[in-house]
Amino acid sequence: MNIRTRHDAIVRSLRRFLDCLHVGKLSPLQDLSDMGTIHTDLLPAFETAFLERRHLKFDYRDAKGRQTCREIEPQAMLILPPLWYLVGWDPARADFRHFRMDRISAPTVVEGTKFLQRHVPFEKDVCPYSSLLERSP
Repeated sequence: MNIRTRHDAIVRSLRRFLDCLHVGKLSPLQDLSDMGTIHTDLLPAFETAFLERRHLKFDYRDAKGRQTCREIEPQAMLILPPLWYLVGWDPARADFRHFRMDRISAPTVVEGTKFLQRHVPFEKDVCPYSSLLERSP
């Protein structure tokens, strides 16, 4: 693969990844007292799962501290500073679910799985990250 072809492939992958990012504003009523840190091993797993459209399996701790193991189709990342959420289609529940990224651990990409991108219904005050780039000078 020549340098130009490799560069074009990297740019396409980056654009596909950025298309998954959405930004909004956090509600002032949101309780941040239990906010943790996002594990560094999430990004490589997320990147692979988003770009290759593979299922993502992870451990999740909900707001009440209950631990579950989840397997979802990652559809978007929602950034409501300072919180980040993984938005995924949960085939077991046939619905979208939002997972706070500081509550996710042990992510793994599930080999042999594929899914189609779905339209994620966001609130009106959430916009795609790419539209923020278009507004920049």
